[in-house]
Amino acid sequence: MADVGNICRCICGERPQANTTILVSSARGCKDCNTALCLEHFPRCGFAEKHGGAVTVHCIDRSALAPRLAIGSLIVIVAVLVFAALTKDRCRASRRFYDLLGHQD
Repeated sequence: MADVGNICRCICGERPQANTTILVSSARGCKDCNTALCLEHFPRCGFAEKHGGAVTVHCIDRSALAPRLAIGSLIVIVAVLVFAALTKDRCRASRRFYDLLGHQD
């Protein structure tokens, strides 16, 4: 499996700011996503930490099973709905499925 990388989001201080997202290797899970990484890449995080602000880190593990299932199920649902919309008048089985969804002509 290719290394898809995890999304590491740094929140520096309390004010919203520009993009502070880093892709980290997924080989070690989210262990590489830490405040030291944020301080190294974003100067505003260093400024926030020196002046009493918090540096918060959020990591999304894209190689985990839950995100893959969520994205996969959304793709399947969209494919079924597109199939139902395209073949509702041509196929008797899809017409029954379309009627089950509550659509009437």
